[in-house]
Amino acid sequence: MSVAGFLGSSAVDRFSEGFGWVAARSTGAVILDLTELLGWSAEGEAAVLQAAATLRKTERSLVLCGLDRIEATQSRVIHHDSMTIYADLDTALGAQAPPSG
Repeated sequence: MSVAGFLGSSAVDRFSEGFGWVAARSTGAVILDLTELLGWSAEGEAAVLQAAATLRKTERSLVLCGLDRIEATQSRVIHHDSMTIYADLDTALGAQAPPSG
């Protein structure tokens, strides 16, 4: 799932609905690509934390990638035990791929 723009209070409901749709139609970890995200409010950050908590209840995890822009511009940085963070989407996808052989 890719998020672009600003994840503020006015976008939290759309994010949560979209995330719920993705989570219901997938198995395993959900990759959240934040490469095009310009920033987030406290409510936006809380929505991402809630998404991770929701997945954890089903023994799944949230994978975040592309956080560089957010970390460079905002003091809030997500750190949560039910998430894995990668620098970019290619690395995240590679880490989630089943082993070949």
